[in-house]
Amino acid sequence: MAQSALSLKELSAEDARLALAVERFVEVELGVQLRGERLLVACSGGADSTALLLLFCALRQRLGLSLFAAHLDHGLRPESAEDARATEELCRRFDVPFFLKRESVGELARKWGCGLEEAGRRARYAFLEDCRLRTGASWTLTAHHVGDLAEDVLMRLCRGAVWPGLGGMKAVMDEPGRRLLRPLLMVEKEDLEAMLQRLGVSWREDASNASRAWKRNRMRHDVVPLLLAENPSFYDSVRRLWRCARRDERGWNERLEQVIQTNGDGFFLSDAALKELGGSGRLRAMAEALRRMKGQARADTLEAVEKAWRRRMFPRRFSFGGGVKAELSGEGVLFRHALGR
Repeated sequence: MAQSALSLKELSAEDARLALAVERFVEVELGVQLRGERLLVACSGGADSTALLLLFCALRQRLGLSLFAAHLDHGLRPESAEDARATEELCRRFDVPFFLKRESVGELARKWGCGLEEAGRRARYAFLEDCRLRTGASWTLTAHHVGDLAEDVLMRLCRGAVWPGLGGMKAVMDEPGRRLLRPLLMVEKEDLEAMLQRLGVSWREDASNASRAWKRNRMRHDVVPLLLAENPSFYDSVRRLWRCARRDERGWNERLEQVIQTNGDGFFLSDAALKELGGSGRLRAMAEALRRMKGQARADTLEAVEKAWRRRMFPRRFSFGGGVKAELSGEGVLFRHALGR
């Protein structure tokens, strides 16, 4: 199939508006400048990532972008090799250099002692970061959309997440080992599929996405449709929640940088800082310290820590998911990994 240099001019007016809206979201709302950048697109071959790739192909000339694409074959389904071939052909068609790796995620899950979903996630992000560094790309782009955001909000609510984490996944992640953008986070899946249909571009369907064995799929197929039936503008509510959380988070992060101290391999909140923050501020500071430790912030456990500190119940120790402990003393609260990690 001949290569195609897709541009905004080749898109319908509706699709061009979508591409420009994605550009504005990244540059204006997220504050990330794209012009002249090298970008790596995570491309599974599904509708979402195929649309992501084509949107940035359409923006490539306008913004002077250099694009690359990466695909990890998890080796869990008989058709996964065909998915990889189809994705490679798509990238060849639109003149995007393509990187492919095949991994036995089942073996990794056994080796790491975790579930298939977690093993696949870890392997995928490690591969994407390796490709990003090899290509010199500034960012890795993933195709999470507002439907994924809604599922994430509900998953966090079920886990007992606290504010502002309850607002859902971040659109920008800039941390050691991961430099990630989610440009489609405000876009609905049906708009992405409609664009592909207008362009006559097909995509691959992952049959595992229909399985209700995974909690996220149950949210997608069972819970979200009920909420949309109750409120057809439910996705607008999710967008507002996300934007409110991000605004709140930015303001708090500026303050938290002054009170969260590095302490060896952990993070420390001094007694004086905790007194100054007040009740809700203490919970926010503790949740942020826990997040930096990659622990799982359960609201009830955080409240128990704050209550114990307030009642001066020293010494005390609390455990969180991810192997993180909070140790209370008269000097403050130390978050650190449990021994042996």
